[in-house]
Amino acid sequence: MSVSPPVRRYKLTAPAGSTSSPIDYAVELNEQQLEVVMAEGGPMLVIAGAGSGKTRTVTYRLARLIESGENPERILLLTFTNKAASQMLRRAEGLVRANVRRVWGGTFHHVGNLILRRHAKAIGQSGNYSILDQEDSADLLDTCVAEFGINPKERFFPKGAVLRDILSYSLNTDRPVEEIVLQRYGGFQDCLPKMKEVYDRYGERKAEMNVLDFDDLLTLWLRLLEEQSEIRSQYQELFRHILVDEYQDTNHLQGRLIDLLADGHRNLMVVGDDAQSIYSFRGADFTNILEFPKRYPNAAIYRLEFNYRSSPEILQLANASISVNAHQFEKRLRAEQPPGERPAVIPVRDVLQQADFVCQRVLELQDEGVPLEEIGILYRAHFHSMELQMELTRRGVPFQVRSGLRFFEQRHVKDATAHLKVVVNPRDEIAWKRVLQLLPGVGKATAHRFWRAVCESSDLLRDLGSEGFQAIFPKRAKGEWRRLAETLRDMRGETREAGPAEMIRLVLDHGYRDYLSHHFPNAAARMEDLEQLARFAEQFEAADAFLSELA
Repeated sequence: MSVSPPVRRYKLTAPAGSTSSPIDYAVELNEQQLEVVMAEGGPMLVIAGAGSGKTRTVTYRLARLIESGENPERILLLTFTNKAASQMLRRAEGLVRANVRRVWGGTFHHVGNLILRRHAKAIGQSGNYSILDQEDSADLLDTCVAEFGINPKERFFPKGAVLRDILSYSLNTDRPVEEIVLQRYGGFQDCLPKMKEVYDRYGERKAEMNVLDFDDLLTLWLRLLEEQSEIRSQYQELFRHILVDEYQDTNHLQGRLIDLLADGHRNLMVVGDDAQSIYSFRGADFTNILEFPKRYPNAAIYRLEFNYRSSPEILQLANASISVNAHQFEKRLRAEQPPGERPAVIPVRDVLQQADFVCQRVLELQDEGVPLEEIGILYRAHFHSMELQMELTRRGVPFQVRSGLRFFEQRHVKDATAHLKVVVNPRDEIAWKRVLQLLPGVGKATAHRFWRAVCESSDLLRDLGSEGFQAIFPKRAKGEWRRLAETLRDMRGETREAGPAEMIRLVLDHGYRDYLSHHFPNAAARMEDLEQLARFAEQFEAADAFLSELA
């Protein structure tokens, strides 16, 4: 009779920590960083000033938890980008000489996806779903619009990309779509009933296709935790330590997720700086960080104030600027760099004199031996660079724009100036075809037929309202064509041609503002660009001089 060998059972255990020499935290960290890294637990708010070694502090905190025997699988690290999480994990692995890949690290969306893959069935969702990227989401919304018989090129109904952004902002701020439209997209108030139908259909189509968009990864994760108490308890128990980076840029939805997961052990460390919150346009809610002590009354508050990036003179200016914030966690950045040059505040009369000064200073630095490629010019918004780009071009200074296209190469700027070009030179074929293809239902073929008619007209701007021109356009474009023709006639005027600034504002007011709102999620920024262009044009009396300057 054969006897089976005894069954050997194995149990995976967490590594006991590094077998190399322990990390000398007191040598590697400054006193403020050390205090954070060595803290025992409980809720912790770390106010990390600019350049104060925030990433280093989070990395060493992670390494210490693992070195002290904490199972990596029981640590959750939430970061603003997956790249940031990868860098922190790689650095921590180098410190403790142990495998930290089992740490739950990444963005909220990444972690939400991992959890939903495991538990989606608990909320009626298949776990083998596909994920729509932003372009896919916009395309599916456009399809839903078409299903309701709404012309996808209709001027006053938002395109898929705009619908996506409205819905996303609503979900991430936990505010109704109606409120978002009234506050941020006022031109679509009349569309609200149809928009809600489209959003309902969008949800149905996603279910039919077994797909989720980025926002679903958060909303369904939150729903899972709120509705399934056993699963919620499972992850509250699993994540014994939660570390959140860039906490000032979390939104309302992400804040609720963190609070749910930390409820119980409350070993939660959030790191951020209320003075660096810049993503409110995406729904980030800096009150998450400001009100953290209210939600966690026993939270320990730490400050990282030693700045390793800037000179004392720069920090003195920064501290003075930040000190006037009405709502903040007070801190004072202290320099670790040697003294340098004092920042200079240059009072200027207007943006033109400002551009003139900056270009003059660039050329002075070049004469002093500083290569142009080592000179950088910073500005708050892209439209602030317009006069600067003009002045650099005038002076023959080569430059690269790192914040996108050059100002005058942007689509909306070229669209607006094309209107001016056809008024100044009605024989400009390229400008005409650009303007015409802004109309609904007008493509290259219709624009070319129009151009052939232009060639036969002796006074084009006078003849724009004629039946012959009207007949060229498809039915859905005729109303918009009449509005465009009226706008162009107003720009030329019966007694005088409007100035270039007035022309740009006429283009905006007579339809192009609606076009931007319909087509672009960042319509407000594009409108600001064109208003800035109009302000720049105020120094020119005639449109031809203005266009020559742009060229």
